[in-house]
Amino acid sequence: MFVLSRHVCVQLAFFLAGARSAYAEEGARQAIVLQGRAQPVCHFEAARAVRSTNMAVGGGSASQNILSVTQLIDSNARAVATSIAVTLKGMCNHPHVMTVSSGNGGLDPQTRTEAGSGFVQRFNYGASVAWGPSVVTLQTGGIQGQSTPEAVAPGAVSGDLRIDIEVDDPGDSPVVAGTYTDNLVITFRPLL
Repeated sequence: MFVLSRHVCVQLAFFLAGARSAYAEEGARQAIVLQGRAQPVCHFEAARAVRSTNMAVGGGSASQNILSVTQLIDSNARAVATSIAVTLKGMCNHPHVMTVSSGNGGLDPQTRTEAGSGFVQRFNYGASVAWGPSVVTLQTGGIQGQSTPEAVAPGAVSGDLRIDIEVDDPGDSPVVAGTYTDNLVITFRPLL
């Protein structure tokens, strides 16, 4: 057992009291850093039609919307005017770039049918996409994977994504029967 003499204990007590007093006079500071990370997110609701001619929103989700042509041809197999404007409420909480691309480079038939000359088997279209400060336009021309240049949004954006699509008039030639499709893809890539 270790025993201190009374004299040493008193000196030790004065020393500790002096150290506490000096520490209190200088001030004590301890920084505590709090941090968390908000992941980059882009989220959009289903599309809502704003204006349409022979097209309608056929269904949708946060990641995919189906826009259907309600009447592609008239009773003489001639193409009819077709267009739609839709909006999707959404937000991207980070700086990003947006591109618009076409899988088929236009509306192509799901199944090719033999047809003589003078029949239509492809529909080109124009798509204009407005988001925050950016507007990009894609005019299809039969090139698969055709894409717009990147449009930069230098910060977070919230509001309406507006898409205007107008199917080109192929003229007076009759349209070959079938289902015509394309995937118009809008991509948002983070700039982080």
